[in-house]
Amino acid sequence: MTGIRGTIAALAALVACVPAPAFALVTGKPVHGIAIYGEPKYPADFTHFDYHNPNAPKGGTLTRASIGTFDSFNAFSFKGNKPSPGVIHYSGAANYMYFNEALTLRSANEPGTWYCLLCETIEVSPDRLSIEYSLRPEAHFSDGSSVTVEDVIFSFETLMTKGHPRYKLYWGDVARVEKTGERKVKFYFRDAKNTELPLIMGELPVLSRKFWEGRDFEAATLDIPVASGPYKIDRFEAGRYYVLKRDPNYWGRDLPINKGVHNFDELRFDYYRDDDVAFQAFTNGSLDLRGESDSTRWATGYDKAMVDAGALVKEGFSDGQPDEKHPFVLNIRRPLFSDIKVRKALALAFDFDGTNRTVAYGLMDPYLSYWQGSDIAARGLPQGEELAILERFRGQIPDEVFTTEFKPTRTETPGALRDNLLAAQKLLAEAGWDLKDGTLVNTKTGTPFEFEFLIHLPLYEKWIGPYLLNLERLGIKGRIRIVDPTQYLNRMNEFDFDMVMGELPYWGGQSDSPGNEQREMWGSAAADQPGSENWIGIKNPAIDAIIEDLIKAQTRESLLAHAHALDRILLWNHYVVPGFVEPEIWWAYWNKLGRPDTTPFIGAIFHDLGQFRGLVRVVPPRTTDPIRPPGGTTRTRPRNWPRS
Repeated sequence: MTGIRGTIAALAALVACVPAPAFALVTGKPVHGIAIYGEPKYPADFTHFDYHNPNAPKGGTLTRASIGTFDSFNAFSFKGNKPSPGVIHYSGAANYMYFNEALTLRSANEPGTWYCLLCETIEVSPDRLSIEYSLRPEAHFSDGSSVTVEDVIFSFETLMTKGHPRYKLYWGDVARVEKTGERKVKFYFRDAKNTELPLIMGELPVLSRKFWEGRDFEAATLDIPVASGPYKIDRFEAGRYYVLKRDPNYWGRDLPINKGVHNFDELRFDYYRDDDVAFQAFTNGSLDLRGESDSTRWATGYDKAMVDAGALVKEGFSDGQPDEKHPFVLNIRRPLFSDIKVRKALALAFDFDGTNRTVAYGLMDPYLSYWQGSDIAARGLPQGEELAILERFRGQIPDEVFTTEFKPTRTETPGALRDNLLAAQKLLAEAGWDLKDGTLVNTKTGTPFEFEFLIHLPLYEKWIGPYLLNLERLGIKGRIRIVDPTQYLNRMNEFDFDMVMGELPYWGGQSDSPGNEQREMWGSAAADQPGSENWIGIKNPAIDAIIEDLIKAQTRESLLAHAHALDRILLWNHYVVPGFVEPEIWWAYWNKLGRPDTTPFIGAIFHDLGQFRGLVRVVPPRTTDPIRPPGGTTRTRPRNWPRS
């Protein structure tokens, strides 16, 4: 249930945090909220979420950096560079909406639960073949016009026909939509087997028909759209910055779900071409908050005296979600990577332990699962329902799925890397590649083994460089190609790459309750769909079948069984070179910001729950003492803090 991404990483619906009952959606009556397993936690008359501070101070400006550029405020088209995923446009991966709103808003601390936002009530038919929303009469857009049923129908039909291709994959099981009353709209489903569809239907962003009709919906545009959210685009300079200003006339500011959020008067996003420059802007006080992804910088780059004095807050957190992963993603559309033996050999050449030790201060974890850090990750050997699922595809999937727990190749002992490279050389020979005069060539065509590693952030070079040196020992020539974010996004949308780093928000974001979004990530229908997250190019009938059965799972146990099976098949097909995993989420922020005492299980985005408390001036004298890397220290890993 990661929702519509193109954004940040999809976050969880939290089913894992409670016992696992059978699918028990409440049907046949209008309700204020909807849960995949029974009744929502909060009653119809609740006053606020218990993880919100309804008395949070409001005011100030939160300034953050974005890397790259933007040339469009049309967040729903395939074309153009959109601003800051999850901020300008609604993403189901985010729990809050700043600009474009949806019918419902997901609870951040309950298993698979959504509450009415633009809608007033929700009613699922007893046969689960339809869902009806009654719109709030007070809901209106920023131009003062009411949010109508016609806007909802227009939004759905337009997104499905002219929007980003992912919408067709996500809501493809909707048969039709119709107006059933002055403020009522009903969606009809093709069947009742898609268990999460009644819930994720509420993630539909509702657009202003009045604004969009007459405009080219498929085009990039810097026209500021009319929307219904708590913030409006106040000012901008294309490619340089934009500012969201809190709307004093926001219709939903007093809703219980909104008490304690939207605390900043303005949200400003400054654009930088280079992350090193953005870091310097943060250290000189031009930026308020920074999510760090460079382990070297985290260990050595921040002013220790400022941190010790409390002027600069530096925290590492774990949020209970699948960890952020960085595999080296292979494009198996390329004949070079179509042979599984070649892919195995490429994985053997990666020296995780040596690279982690020398460039990351030992802060990263080895890549073990597509859902690493959650109970979705496959462990041990398959048993019970999971084994039965896999048995259906015996002979069509790697035999190791049944016999061996997946573990990436390690280099913890002396000589391990040499042994791994020898094993890789043998696999390459079996796949028809021979070493001649130091160059690996195809025995049939004489073509040398050469490829390009595409990146847009230089910080990844320190991981990729040592890997390419190891490949060079096998006779393989790999080149790093650094491109600007715009070119990178365009090439990824067209699958124009050989190998690339898996990273959020572009690829690989997983939740601990997977569902319809898996079609876009691994399904055959998405493999040739430009802009999909099936970067790898997977067309595997077994994977397709398991995804469809996963979507229809009636219990948490069954969902886990199908997800574990999917995880094993993905791992043992060696579609990626297991790179590294970030076990913590790193945040640095100046002490003028505060955060609530309670943070929900899925974490929080600082824009929502952060609080402006005014600058507390603590400016210590500069020091020339070296900043020691954190080796040997105990890393604090409290749960529940946001990913960047």
